[in-house]
Amino acid sequence: MALFREAGALVDAGQPLRACPKYEESLRLYDSVNTRYFLADCYERTGKMASAWAHFLEVAARVRGTGDRAKEARARERAAAVQPKVSRLTVVVEDASTPGLQVKRGGTPVGPGQWGVPMPVDAGTHVIEASAPGKRTWTARVEVGPGGASSTLVVRPLEDDPASRETGGAGNERRVLALVTGGAGIAAVGVGTALGFAAKSRFDESSPFCNGDRCDRRGMDIRGSAVARANVATVVFGVGLAAVAGGGVLWLTAGSPAKGASVGLTPTVGGALVRGSF
Repeated sequence: MALFREAGALVDAGQPLRACPKYEESLRLYDSVNTRYFLADCYERTGKMASAWAHFLEVAARVRGTGDRAKEARARERAAAVQPKVSRLTVVVEDASTPGLQVKRGGTPVGPGQWGVPMPVDAGTHVIEASAPGKRTWTARVEVGPGGASSTLVVRPLEDDPASRETGGAGNERRVLALVTGGAGIAAVGVGTALGFAAKSRFDESSPFCNGDRCDRRGMDIRGSAVARANVATVVFGVGLAAVAGGGVLWLTAGSPAKGASVGLTPTVGGALVRGSF
């Protein structure tokens, strides 16, 4: 409430430019219809007609649900009085089919549904930015006059960014290599694990022919076979771990993907299935 009272005192003192930020902060802390109404009034006093119009309409919509017809009527009257003074900006996008194209006004996204449509904006300077993967970011400033003025800004087709393409290509190749290396490593780990279980099972087969460490020839042959399998399992498992580690290093040093990359690992019998997309 302190901010609300301070803002009101500043408006009464003829300093709406100082009052509006206090109303904004008060509204952020506690979103009430009264604070929003007086913020709209403050915006109107400082020439931000689009913001004032939007807030007056928001107040009218909210109080309608409470049944307060008098407040609703007052908010709609204020909105109607402000509407003719609302300036508009039309953003025309020439190459709307550019993959991943994003357009922003002052950092706020301007969606495709708003392209080519006169949108209410406050008078003043507006920064329009257009970007897309593999393209150079395009930025322009447009001045929108007060008193219901209309302005149009054309976003030209974005130029290719050679540096981005080269970096993305090299990074993609490195990521493919990382996936292949890591996938092979995971498969090897799976095979090594399976061989280890097989060696253990083979070793257990010697039990009927052995008494502790003493075995007849049949038992010795079985245990010798089991040890050989265990040795192979150890080598394959170690190679697999090294490949997984190498694939991880390759992935981490590939840089950020130009178009986005994803990798999925699905466990399978004796290994794993590696899936990737770029």
